[in-house]
Amino acid sequence: MQPTASVGHLLNATVKTKIETHPCYSKQAHQYARLHLPVAPACNIQCNYCNRKFDCSNESRPGVVSKLLDVPQAIKRFTSVKSKLANLSVVGIAGPGDALANPDATFQTLKEIKRISPETQLCISTNGLALEEHVDTLKNLGVEHLTITINCIDPEIGAQIYPWVFYHHKRLRGIQASEVLISRQLAGLKAASKAGMLVKINTVLMPGINDEHIETLAKSLKANGALLHNIMPLIAEKEHGTFFGINEHPAPTDNDIQQAQSVSSVHMAQMTHCKQCRADAVGLLDDDQSKLFQQPDRYRIAIAHQGNNVIDTHFGHANRFLIYDIQAHQTLFVEERTTDKYCNGQQHCSDSPPSAIELLTDCNELFCIRIGRGPEKQFSQANVKVNTSYAFQPLEQVLEMTSERIVEEDIQLLGA
Repeated sequence: MQPTASVGHLLNATVKTKIETHPCYSKQAHQYARLHLPVAPACNIQCNYCNRKFDCSNESRPGVVSKLLDVPQAIKRFTSVKSKLANLSVVGIAGPGDALANPDATFQTLKEIKRISPETQLCISTNGLALEEHVDTLKNLGVEHLTITINCIDPEIGAQIYPWVFYHHKRLRGIQASEVLISRQLAGLKAASKAGMLVKINTVLMPGINDEHIETLAKSLKANGALLHNIMPLIAEKEHGTFFGINEHPAPTDNDIQQAQSVSSVHMAQMTHCKQCRADAVGLLDDDQSKLFQQPDRYRIAIAHQGNNVIDTHFGHANRFLIYDIQAHQTLFVEERTTDKYCNGQQHCSDSPPSAIELLTDCNELFCIRIGRGPEKQFSQANVKVNTSYAFQPLEQVLEMTSERIVEEDIQLLGA
């Protein structure tokens, strides 16, 4: 049997309505964007396939983020992304640890987002260890979509996956650890389903460990109220530093995944379009824009000048630029950069891109008194804002006003 690519034929009209704008629950909702806010660094279990590497900006896999956020930073990120992505429909907390191992940050973030934007769908991802005790809180916060990672219901299999589980202030290991985790996962799943949440189960397929266990697992998940099953391939690259990666545990083939989905689909609807997103993912499932929305550690400005302490230079006549970084409410002088002038009189402007544009592409904003339409367009394409609003104003005053503006506009700086 082929796995179902869409779950529509297995769901009633009410459920279809609830998932029609959630891209993870419905393949037909691919035009809607989601946002993951990384406010949950701690985890209460260890998995042999996981290494929460916070500073990994060039990978797309669960458990990695570029930077952790506190609650105020998360809200700023939400409002910034929402203002730029009209199709944003879902905000979730998926780590990089476990959302419910960090309940205060998770709940404060969800509560504030719901206050700001009641129409936004909220969801979290969890391993389920602490789920049952928080179901009522999640329901009251308006969380209707919930993902639990459940890899098995056999403690002997679990002992091969989880080195330890931290529960009730004790670190459990071996069979005992997986017994506790599995029992808490199923209890949490049952409670969440009973509370009316739409529960998706993520299962990491690990050849030689749980690949022969999928049917048994799917039956139990269905019996306890799960809506959707997402079977994902093990990611075990050696450079990731996970136990399975270091020991070169094989990843499943595409055929292995399809076979597992086929077995599970007899009992449960399947999610077949998962992209195994980062914990700070932004945008469409097929077009993650997290890099575009990463928080900068500084806001860099360039000022065209002629040696005076005022903004007094036309861009086309400038061959010197002062570079400043605004960071953590401080303005720091970086360097002076020099280049050839773009214009040498009204009739002698170059038709080629001025070298100053290449010189300033690491800047966020350029200050000058005037600029031609051509260079201004090229700066715009390079994501450099051109500001001509401060002509002939004192340099010191402009720097101070710019720093204040960055704070007022919620331009997010890591040190802020």
